[in-house]
Amino acid sequence: MASAPHEFGRLLTAALYRIRSIEDKPIQVVQDELGYSIGRESGGSAIEHWRKGHVPARQAEVEQLAREIVRRTDFDRSWLLKFLRSADNPRADVLCNELFPVPAVQAASVTMPSRMAAAPAYHSIIEDLAPFVVGPPITHCRQFFGRELELKRIFNGIGRFPLPHVAVIGPQRSGKTSLLHYLKNICSTPPSQLRPDQRHDWLRQPERYTWVFIDFQDVRMSSQEYLLRFMLSALKLPAPEPCTLISFMDTVSSKLLTPTIMLMDEIGAALASDELDMRFWWSMRSLGTSLTNGNLGFIVASHQPPAEQAEAYNKPSPFFNIFQRLDLGPLTEPAARALIASSPVPFAPADVEWIVAYSGGWPALVQILSQARLHALENGEIGSAWKDAGLRQTARYHYLLEQR
Repeated sequence: MASAPHEFGRLLTAALYRIRSIEDKPIQVVQDELGYSIGRESGGSAIEHWRKGHVPARQAEVEQLAREIVRRTDFDRSWLLKFLRSADNPRADVLCNELFPVPAVQAASVTMPSRMAAAPAYHSIIEDLAPFVVGPPITHCRQFFGRELELKRIFNGIGRFPLPHVAVIGPQRSGKTSLLHYLKNICSTPPSQLRPDQRHDWLRQPERYTWVFIDFQDVRMSSQEYLLRFMLSALKLPAPEPCTLISFMDTVSSKLLTPTIMLMDEIGAALASDELDMRFWWSMRSLGTSLTNGNLGFIVASHQPPAEQAEAYNKPSPFFNIFQRLDLGPLTEPAARALIASSPVPFAPADVEWIVAYSGGWPALVQILSQARLHALENGEIGSAWKDAGLRQTARYHYLLEQR
C-alpha cells in the first residue's frame, strides 16, 4: 500500500484540533508539544510541514506520533488504522492491537458465524462518509440534519390510514430530494449507522411499508411504459404483458395490499413529458384515493405547488388537488449548528457564528461554507480567504433561493 500524504496531513490536523478542544490549549502549543514528544528539537515545525501533505521519512516518528495522539484524544482504533495506513506503516495492525487490545472473548467470537458479521461493513461505510456534502443530495441518513417538525408531520400521517398525500414545496437547493431519501431510508437504517441522537422509530411496524423513489430527472421515467414497469418492479408485483396503463391499473388495484409510499422527485419534469398525459395522472389519483383501500400515499417534491405546475403545462388533473402542502424553509438554528459541529476538526466560535449568519440556515449553504472552513483548517491555511472562497461558491445558490 502506498502512502497518502494528503490524507495523512488531514488526519494529523484533525488530531491537533481534537487535542486543542480537549485540553483547551492554543493550536501552536499543541503542535510544539507533539513535535517535542517525537524528539524534534525544533518543536512543531516538522508537524506543520507534515500537515501540509508530507509523510515522515521515518516510520518510528509516525508510530510515536500515533501513540501520543491516542494517549491525548478519544480517537478509536479505526481512526488509528487509517492514520497509520496513510503513512504506509508496515506495522499498522500490530500497533493497533497494542494500543487497542481485543479482549480474548471478543477475539474468539470473531471467528464464529454470526448475523452481526456485517457490522464492520457498517463502520467502514461511516468512516468513509464525507464530513460535508456539497452538490449531490444527502442519501446516507447519518449525514442528514434537522427537519424534525417536517418529519414528525409526515410520519404522523403515514402512521395512520388512509395514507396521506403530501407536496413538499421549497426553492431549489432547499433539501427536498434529501428529505425524500431520508423518509425512505431512516426507519430501516441500523442504529449503528446513525448518530446517537437520531430518531429512527417513526413507525410502529416499518417492515410493513414499501417505499418507491422516482426521480423524474431520469429521462427514462418520462417513458410511460418504462415508468410503469419500474413501479411494478419496486412494488415486487408482476409486470403484465403488454404493460399498458390499463393492465398496470388492474395489477396494482388488485395486488397492492400493504402500505406503500410513492416518492416523486421533480414533479415538474414529469409534467413536461408528453407520455405522462392527463390519463396517466387521473389514474394516479384513482389509485391514491379509491382503488387501493388507503394503502397508497404520494409524496411529491417541487419548487412550486403541483397544481400550479400542472396548469402551466396544460395538464390540470384532480390528482394535483389531493395534496397537503408542506413548505420547506431553512434549517432551524440548532439544526444548522449541529451540522456545523459535525466537522472532524472543531471550528472556532467566531467561524461558527459567521457560517450561521451567512448561510441563513439553508442546508446547501451551511454545507458549502463548512466545507470551505474545514478545507482551510486541514491544509493549515490562515486568514479569511476561506470566507471569500465560500461566498464565491454560494453566490449562485443565494440567487436560486431568492427566486422563491
